[in-house]
Amino acid sequence: MNPEQNTSPASQPQCNDSFKINGPCPVMIQFVGERMTWGFDWSLLNYFVLKANPDCHDPEVEPPDELMLYFRAAKVTLLGWCLDLMLDDIATQSIARVWKLKRELADPNMEVAWISEIFVLPDDYDVLAEHADPATASPTSNP
Repeated sequence: MNPEQNTSPASQPQCNDSFKINGPCPVMIQFVGERMTWGFDWSLLNYFVLKANPDCHDPEVEPPDELMLYFRAAKVTLLGWCLDLMLDDIATQSIARVWKLKRELADPNMEVAWISEIFVLPDDYDVLAEHADPATASPTSNP
Protein backbone atom coordinates (compact mmCIF):
# COMPACT_ATOMS: atom_id res chain seq x y z
CA MET A 1 0.00 0.00 0.00
CA ASN A 2 1.39 3.39 -0.96
CA PRO A 3 1.37 5.91 1.93
CA GLU A 4 1.39 8.89 -0.46
CA GLN A 5 -1.74 10.93 -0.85
CA ASN A 6 -4.08 10.14 -3.70
CA THR A 7 -3.38 12.72 -6.41
CA SER A 8 -5.90 11.49 -8.94
CA PRO A 9 -7.66 14.25 -10.91
CA ALA A 10 -10.98 13.33 -9.31
CA SER A 11 -9.68 14.14 -5.84
CA GLN A 12 -8.09 17.49 -6.77
CA PRO A 13 -10.26 20.60 -6.96
CA GLN A 14 -10.76 21.65 -10.55
CA CYS A 15 -10.29 25.30 -11.38
CA ASN A 16 -10.64 27.57 -14.34
CA ASP A 17 -9.83 31.21 -13.96
CA SER A 18 -13.15 32.49 -12.56
CA PHE A 19 -14.58 29.71 -10.46
CA LYS A 20 -13.44 26.68 -8.48
CA ILE A 21 -15.18 23.32 -8.58
CA ASN A 22 -14.96 20.98 -5.63
CA GLY A 23 -16.13 17.44 -5.94
CA PRO A 24 -18.50 15.94 -5.28
CA CYS A 25 -20.76 18.62 -3.75
CA PRO A 26 -19.70 21.56 -1.58
CA VAL A 27 -22.25 22.69 0.98
CA MET A 28 -21.76 26.39 0.22
CA ILE A 29 -20.85 28.66 -2.67
CA GLN A 30 -18.68 31.72 -2.04
CA PHE A 31 -18.66 34.91 -4.10
CA VAL A 32 -15.38 36.75 -3.63
CA GLY A 33 -15.48 40.52 -4.05
CA GLU A 34 -12.88 43.21 -3.55
CA ARG A 35 -14.08 44.13 -0.07
CA MET A 36 -15.86 41.02 1.18
CA THR A 37 -16.76 37.43 0.49
CA TRP A 38 -20.37 36.30 0.50
CA GLY A 39 -21.26 32.68 1.20
CA PHE A 40 -24.58 30.95 0.62
CA ASP A 41 -25.70 27.45 1.37
CA TRP A 42 -26.53 25.72 -1.90
CA SER A 43 -29.87 24.63 -0.43
CA LEU A 44 -30.94 28.31 -0.41
CA LEU A 45 -30.78 28.59 -4.21
CA ASN A 46 -34.29 28.98 -5.61
CA TYR A 47 -33.41 29.36 -9.29
CA PHE A 48 -30.98 30.98 -11.73
CA VAL A 49 -31.39 32.93 -14.95
CA LEU A 50 -28.89 33.37 -17.79
CA LYS A 51 -29.60 36.13 -20.28
CA ALA A 52 -27.87 38.68 -22.47
CA ASN A 53 -26.46 41.60 -20.52
CA PRO A 54 -28.83 44.49 -21.37
CA ASP A 55 -26.04 47.05 -20.78
CA CYS A 56 -23.62 45.44 -23.27
CA HIS A 57 -23.06 47.45 -26.44
CA ASP A 58 -19.82 45.81 -27.61
CA PRO A 59 -19.27 42.13 -26.64
CA GLU A 60 -15.57 42.44 -27.42
CA VAL A 61 -15.17 45.04 -24.66
CA GLU A 62 -18.18 44.67 -22.36
CA PRO A 63 -19.48 41.45 -20.79
CA PRO A 64 -22.26 40.07 -22.99
CA ASP A 65 -23.69 37.59 -20.43
CA GLU A 66 -25.64 38.15 -17.24
CA LEU A 67 -26.19 35.25 -14.84
CA MET A 68 -28.47 35.83 -11.87
CA LEU A 69 -28.69 33.41 -8.96
CA TYR A 70 -31.72 33.88 -6.74
CA PHE A 71 -31.06 32.66 -3.21
CA ARG A 72 -33.62 33.00 -0.41
CA ALA A 73 -31.38 35.57 1.28
CA ALA A 74 -30.04 37.51 -1.73
CA LYS A 75 -29.80 37.95 -5.48
CA VAL A 76 -26.32 37.44 -6.94
CA THR A 77 -25.60 38.84 -10.41
CA LEU A 78 -22.55 37.81 -12.42
CA LEU A 79 -21.49 39.63 -15.57
CA GLY A 80 -18.97 38.08 -17.94
CA TRP A 81 -18.20 35.97 -20.97
CA CYS A 82 -19.21 32.34 -21.67
CA LEU A 83 -21.22 32.12 -18.45
CA ASP A 84 -23.29 29.35 -20.03
CA LEU A 85 -20.31 27.09 -19.28
CA MET A 86 -21.16 27.38 -15.57
CA LEU A 87 -24.74 26.12 -15.88
CA ASP A 88 -24.06 22.39 -15.49
CA ASP A 89 -21.89 23.07 -12.44
CA ILE A 90 -24.59 25.28 -10.94
CA ALA A 91 -27.25 22.66 -11.64
CA THR A 92 -25.16 20.02 -9.86
CA GLN A 93 -24.16 22.49 -7.13
CA SER A 94 -20.47 21.69 -7.57
CA ILE A 95 -19.05 25.24 -7.55
CA ALA A 96 -17.35 26.19 -4.30
CA ARG A 97 -15.97 29.66 -5.07
CA VAL A 98 -16.54 32.39 -7.68
CA TRP A 99 -14.36 35.46 -8.28
CA LYS A 100 -13.88 38.08 -10.97
CA LEU A 101 -10.97 38.64 -13.34
CA LYS A 102 -10.04 41.33 -15.79
CA ARG A 103 -11.04 40.48 -19.35
CA GLU A 104 -7.59 41.28 -20.75
CA LEU A 105 -6.24 38.28 -18.85
CA ALA A 106 -8.52 35.92 -20.77
CA ASP A 107 -7.13 33.67 -23.45
CA PRO A 108 -9.53 34.08 -26.40
CA ASN A 109 -8.84 30.51 -27.51
CA MET A 110 -9.95 28.96 -24.22
CA GLU A 111 -13.52 27.92 -23.58
CA VAL A 112 -13.87 29.04 -19.97
CA ALA A 113 -16.26 31.32 -18.15
CA TRP A 114 -14.84 34.74 -17.31
CA ILE A 115 -16.56 36.84 -14.67
CA SER A 116 -15.93 40.57 -14.77
CA GLU A 117 -18.41 41.76 -12.13
CA ILE A 118 -20.14 40.29 -9.09
CA PHE A 119 -23.09 42.04 -7.47
CA VAL A 120 -24.74 40.73 -4.30
CA LEU A 121 -28.02 42.32 -3.27
CA PRO A 122 -29.29 41.03 0.11
CA ASP A 123 -32.99 40.23 0.27
CA ASP A 124 -33.62 42.91 2.89
CA TYR A 125 -31.73 45.57 0.92
CA ASP A 126 -33.86 48.57 0.01
CA VAL A 127 -32.50 49.99 -3.27
CA LEU A 128 -34.99 52.84 -3.32
CA ALA A 129 -34.05 53.98 0.19
CA GLU A 130 -30.36 54.13 -0.71
CA HIS A 131 -31.00 56.34 -3.71
CA ALA A 132 -33.68 58.51 -2.12
CA ASP A 133 -32.88 62.18 -1.81
CA PRO A 134 -33.29 63.18 1.87
CA ALA A 135 -34.46 66.63 0.80
CA THR A 136 -37.38 65.21 -1.19
CA ALA A 137 -38.32 62.46 1.25
CA SER A 138 -41.73 62.95 2.80
CA PRO A 139 -41.57 64.14 6.38
CA THR A 140 -42.86 61.78 9.01
CA SER A 141 -45.25 63.09 11.60
CA ASN A 142 -44.25 62.71 15.22
CA PRO A 143 -47.11 62.33 17.71
